Amino acid sequence: MRPRVILAVCAFALALPWPAAAQRPLERARVLYNAGQYEEAIAMAATAQGAQAATSAALVAARARLELFRKAGDPMRLAAARAELAAVNPDALAPQELVEWQIGVGSALFLENEPGAAAEIFSTVLPSARARLTPAEFDKFLEWWGTATSQTASLLTGEARTRQFEKLRDAAAVELERNPLSRPATYWVVVASRGAGDLEGAWAAAVAGWIRAGAQPAGRQLRADLDTFVTQTLIPERAQVRAGQRPDARTPVAEMAALNEEWRALTSRWTSED
Repeated sequence: MRPRVILAVCAFALALPWPAAAQRPLERARVLYNAGQYEEAIAMAATAQGAQAATSAALVAARARLELFRKAGDPMRLAAARAELAAVNPDALAPQELVEWQIGVGSALFLENEPGAAAEIFSTVLPSARARLTPAEFDKFLEWWGTATSQTASLLTGEARTRQFEKLRDAAAVELERNPLSRPATYWVVVASRGAGDLEGAWAAAVAGWIRAGAQPAGRQLRADLDTFVTQTLIPERAQVRAGQRPDARTPVAEMAALNEEWRALTSRWTSED
C-alpha cells in the first residue's frame, strides 16, 4: 500500500457470452493467469477463435504481459501489452470487460511512469470498479489508484498539491465509510491527510487504522506500512511543527523521541499478545 509497494494487476472472472467452444481457451487462459502462469496464459489466449473471443483474449494476454514486465522489467513486455490494449475497441466490450480494459490501461500508464494519466483513468473507473469487482479485487485496484494519485500530487506544489491530496483523502474516506476495514483506503487516508498539510488528522487516522487492523493476519502488512509512514515521515514533520521550526529545519531530537515514545506506547497497548 505504500508508494513503493509492488502491486498486482487485478484478475477478473467474466461470464463470457460466446459459444462453449470459444469459451474454453479463454477460460483456461484466465485460470492460468489467476494461477500466476503468465506465459502459459498468453499462449492459451492466442488460441481463442472468433473476433469477440480474440478481443477478450487480448485483454488476458495484455494483463499477463504487464505482470511479466513487473517481474522482470523487460520493456518488450510492456510495449506488447500497450499495443494489445490500444488495439481494443472499447465499444465492443461488455461492461465488466470495459472495467478490465481501463484498469489495464491505467496500470500500463503507471508502469510507463505516467502517474498523472494513470490516476485520471483510475479515478474515472472507480465507481464501476466498486460495483463490479470482488472485495479482494477492489482492494488491489485501490492500491493502484492510491499510488498513482499520491505520486501525481507529490509532483505538484502549493494549492494544487493540497487540492490533489484532499481529493485523494476524501475519496479514500468514502471507501472507509463503505468498508471500515479496507486496508488500502485506511492507508491512503493517512498519507493524503499528511500531504494536504493536516498532520494531526493524519496522526489520528493512523491510530484509528492501526486499531482497526486488529490482530488478524491480513492486518499485519497494514500495520507495518502505517508504522513505517508514521515513524519515517509523520513523526519528524510533527516534531518540527511542535518545535516551531521551518519545514526545512533540522528535526528536534527531543520532540522526535517524545512522539516515537507516544506512538510505541499506543501501538503496544493495542497489540494482542496472542
